[in-house]
Amino acid sequence: MNKLTLIFIIVTVLIVSVIGTLLGFRYFAGSEDNLADQGGLGAQEDVGVQTGPPTIPVLFEDIRNEEEDEPEEITPEPTTTPTEAPPAMVDPFSLMEEEEEEEEVVIPVFPSIDDEKTNTAGFKESILEISEFDGLVFNDFNMAEYNDDDHISYILLSGDEESARITELFFPSLEISDEVYASLKAKMADSGYFTINETNQYGDFSYFANHSTEKNSVFLVVKIKERLYTFHYPAKNHNKIKNLINLL
Repeated sequence: MNKLTLIFIIVTVLIVSVIGTLLGFRYFAGSEDNLADQGGLGAQEDVGVQTGPPTIPVLFEDIRNEEEDEPEEITPEPTTTPTEAPPAMVDPFSLMEEEEEEEEVVIPVFPSIDDEKTNTAGFKESILEISEFDGLVFNDFNMAEYNDDDHISYILLSGDEESARITELFFPSLEISDEVYASLKAKMADSGYFTINETNQYGDFSYFANHSTEKNSVFLVVKIKERLYTFHYPAKNHNKIKNLINLL
């Protein structure tokens, strides 16, 4: 074999080797790419399998959130209405008594003696002092059992001189005033120092009581309707007192 033939064989072998090597590299590179692609898809499928569908946890979370957002049902507590006590029975007779009490007219007591009357009677420029009744008539006879009624005391002054002492006893009925009139007359008669002289000259009934020692003083009791008057005054003022009685 000549040299030319040998060189040609060697070059052919080298070319075949190079081509085979290149083809081998290309084949293995393509296989690796396919494997890589298959591996990536598998990895993605593996990830999908491991994590599951992404919407599932979100769905449960939404449901959980909706349950949390729903307001709790509040069962109202039963309200108890306070039981009212039954109205008390009203006694019709007590109502009638109350109405009768309300219908009672209270008669106000006004002094029947005033400055105008004393001046008209003849006590000129006199001073009339009015006070509450102290329970004593003529300073000796206690009439305290009748103090629940309205009574008035007067003192009539002319300058420094006491012209008269008068009491006005007012009673709610004629019967009571008659009873007090008789009671006072009996007490004075039983005193031992008064002599009763019932003349009935003034008012409905009247009497003089003559004192055993006070000869210059006059004691006079006069009943006019529901009122009982007692007068104690100097004898010189008798006509003026008579005029005053006629004005009552």
